[in-house]
Amino acid sequence: MRANRSLAGFMVAILLLGCDMKQTHKDVSKDPEHRDFIGKTCELLVTLRAHGVALRLEKEKKTDYVSIWNPGFSGPEMTFLVPLQPGTRMRVLAARECANCPFDTLAEYQVSVIPEPPEFEGRPAFVRVESFTPQHVRCGSAP
Repeated sequence: MRANRSLAGFMVAILLLGCDMKQTHKDVSKDPEHRDFIGKTCELLVTLRAHGVALRLEKEKKTDYVSIWNPGFSGPEMTFLVPLQPGTRMRVLAARECANCPFDTLAEYQVSVIPEPPEFEGRPAFVRVESFTPQHVRCGSAP
């Protein structure tokens, strides 16, 4: 019983440390599973949710980056929510993975959205790799 409590306490501590840990990313644009997407322009076939994200929770939250995926999220770090409709185009600029996430690499493509919603204000935008399937996007060469 005491061992179970110790194990449970250890697991909670690990999870809490993971929440406070700042994510670091590594560029994986040249990896075989990603390099064919870099430079492509893709058209959305379904609606995806674009979330503004503030890295610091302050009274006047400022958007640091945009996270695009479904179903999405909500919380105090979200600064806006904009649905990107089918027909919206995205140019893939780079690929990255989380280098210090304990349970997942959280692979994402950095994209420029065409036309860029005003809410983005030139902030970097990232789409989860899981959203780059034939059911979600149609990709071709850059125009």
